[in-house]
Amino acid sequence: MTPFPMQPGLRPLARAATSLPAWVLVTLGPIGCGGAPPPPPNTIFDPSGTGPSPAPVDVTTSPEIEHAYPPLDGQTAQTEHWVGVSVLGGAIRFSRPPRWTVRDAGIESGHRFIRYVSPDAYSFAIYERPDSPGKSWRELLERYEGEVTANGAKAVGMRIPMATGANQGRAYTIDRKIESKVPVLSRSREILLRGAHHMVLVQIVTTEENLSRVASELLEILGRLEVD
Repeated sequence: MTPFPMQPGLRPLARAATSLPAWVLVTLGPIGCGGAPPPPPNTIFDPSGTGPSPAPVDVTTSPEIEHAYPPLDGQTAQTEHWVGVSVLGGAIRFSRPPRWTVRDAGIESGHRFIRYVSPDAYSFAIYERPDSPGKSWRELLERYEGEVTANGAKAVGMRIPMATGANQGRAYTIDRKIESKVPVLSRSREILLRGAHHMVLVQIVTTEENLSRVASELLEILGRLEVD
């Protein structure tokens, strides 16, 4: 017997194990030097640091952005129906709330990315990394940290070990300056995840002081995210 009512054709999402501490998400927040908190940045952050940001595609017409992945369809403990999807050319599979919308995406091989916007006032992006997952964590982290610095950003929290239900990773807190009339510092939570064949970067940005309001949702998402 399931602990909550089931809709026809749906099954409960199995609770995947994740070693990501809740405070890793809760302590994330933007800070500014006056005025209201900034919205999630409109520009695409290129985590490769090797050139201009990849060109986004028309998210309303491109069939390559996101594919349904029925094995991960199901209901959360709060009885909300989530949809299973496959993105980045099949390199990533996860369950997400159907209320999310795709803000922008890129399908260029080696530079794929997708960025969602939640009505709960945060963005959730996944970027393909050019690194070989066969390299040591030290090499992978040093390259990423060098790119962060080269992009004018600063890591204020770094190399926090974590794991999804399927992959190991390292979490960072990154500060970036946003050019505006009022000086603003945008803070994001960024997580490097390693699969057998791919490296990806998950980036979460919010306008709130912290992620405590949506931390449980994000932990469920990360717990069920699989990197091929």
